[in-house]
Amino acid sequence: MHKFALVAERAAQICATLAAFAFLVSGIVYLYLGRWTVTHADYFAIYDFGFNHTWLESALETSNDHSLFFPSFFWLADLRFFHGNQLPLFLAGLSLLLITVGLLLVPVWRDTTVGITAKILSTLVVIVGNFWMARAVITVSGGFNCENSLTMAGAALAFLLLPTMCPGSPRLLPATLIVVCAGFVASFSFGGGLAIWPTLLLLAWGLRLPKYSIGLLAAAGLTAAIIFVLLPGHEWISQQTSRSLLSPGYVPVIWLCRLLGSPFSFATFRWGPDKFFRPSVASSELALCAGALALVLAMLAVLPQIIRRNVNKSSLEWTGLALIVFNLIVLLLAFVSAIVGITGRDLPSLAFAPRYFFWGTLFWTGLLLVAIQRAQSKRWLRWPVYLTALALPVLVFPAHYKEAAYWRTTRWNAESAAATLVNGVRDEQIIRVLDLGGIGPELIYRVAEQFRARRLDMFADGLQDWIGLSEANLFGG
Repeated sequence: MHKFALVAERAAQICATLAAFAFLVSGIVYLYLGRWTVTHADYFAIYDFGFNHTWLESALETSNDHSLFFPSFFWLADLRFFHGNQLPLFLAGLSLLLITVGLLLVPVWRDTTVGITAKILSTLVVIVGNFWMARAVITVSGGFNCENSLTMAGAALAFLLLPTMCPGSPRLLPATLIVVCAGFVASFSFGGGLAIWPTLLLLAWGLRLPKYSIGLLAAAGLTAAIIFVLLPGHEWISQQTSRSLLSPGYVPVIWLCRLLGSPFSFATFRWGPDKFFRPSVASSELALCAGALALVLAMLAVLPQIIRRNVNKSSLEWTGLALIVFNLIVLLLAFVSAIVGITGRDLPSLAFAPRYFFWGTLFWTGLLLVAIQRAQSKRWLRWPVYLTALALPVLVFPAHYKEAAYWRTTRWNAESAAATLVNGVRDEQIIRVLDLGGIGPELIYRVAEQFRARRLDMFADGLQDWIGLSEANLFGG
C-alpha cells in the first residue's frame, strides 16, 4: 500500500507539472492571439483627456472613480515613444501578470510544512487562476491588464514581505518601506486596490505584529484614502442615489454570492452548446449556491486564524488566506461601486460581468491553496483535494478555449472597425466593437480625428495618406 501511494504521488506530480506547463503556454498564446491591437473602451476618453492636459494632470485624473496614476505612465509612454501601438502595452501587462504569478509562487515553494506534491499542485492552481481566458476581458487589453495586474503585483509583494515585519527582524525597516510603497502602488493603480489596506491590517493583526507596525499601516491606509478622495475627476454620489441604496429591492448578500460564484457557473455552463450558454447562466441559481458555499468556506478558513492570531505557520496557507481576504474585499468594493454608479439597474445580473472574473478567480485560487495546505494534516482529505486540483485545468478548459476563440474574433472585428476610421467611413454598427463601456460613437470619432492629426495608433503607418491619390500620383510619378 505504501508503494502504491508513492507511485500515485509521483503520477500526480508528473500530471500536474505537464498540466501547468500546457496551461501556461496555451494561456500566453491565446492572450497574444486575442489581444487588442487598437485603442478601445475607456481609453478613448482617457486619451481624449490626455491630449488636452499635461502628463501630470492626466496621471492624477480619475477615470470612472478609479485612480490610474501608476499604470497611466505605461500608456503615456506608449503614446510618446511608440505612437500609441498597443503591442508594448500588451507586453507590459503580460509581464506584470507573470510577475504576479512569480510573487505568489515564492512563498509556496519556500514552505517547509508541505511536500513537493502540494507545491506542484499549488503551482498548477496559481497558473490556472491567472491565465484562464475567462479573465480575458481584462488580460487581452494592454491597458486594463496594466491596471489590474499592477494592483495585484503590488498586493502580492506586500503579502510576501508582511511577515518579515516582526520585531527583531534584520529586514524590518526595508520590509516596512516596501510593504507601504507596494500598498500605495496597489491603491493608485485601480480603484479596488484600496482593499490592500484593510487586508494588510487584518493580516498584520493575525500575525501578531507589534502595535507600531499596525499603526503605521493604518496611518498609511488613511493617507491613501485621503489622497484618493482629493484626486480630481470623481463623480460623487447624489442624495437621490443615497436614498436608493436603502431600497429593500437590493439584497447585498445574494448579489455578493452570485459575484463570488459566477466563475464557477461560467466554467460549468461553457461545457454545453454556445446557444444555451447565456440563457443557462441567467436562469440558473448555480452561481448563487456556489458563491454561498465559497463564502462559508472562506469564513471558516479565515476567521478562526484571525481570531486565534495564528496565520504564519505555513507560507502556502498564508498566501491562500491573503488572496481570499484581499479579493473578497475588492469584490465588496465592486459591489458598493456598482450600487453607487449603476442605480436602477438589475444588480444581480452584474455578478456575471466578466470584468469581475479577474478578482473572482483569484478568490477561488486562494480557497484551493488553503485546502491543499490543510489536506496535509488530514489524510482522508488529501486525495480528494489533490484530485480536485488536478481536474481543475480540465474543468475550465472549454471556457478557456471558447473564450480564446471569441477574443480572436473580437480582434478581427476591432481591426475592421479601425480600418473604417482610417478610410473615413462612418459606420456606427461596426465601430460598436470598440465601445465596451458605453462611451458612445461620437467620442470614438472625435478621438480618431486626433489620432489622425497626431499619426497615432491605427494612423501611425500613414495608410490614410494613400487614400484618394490617383494612380499616376500613387508612387510620386
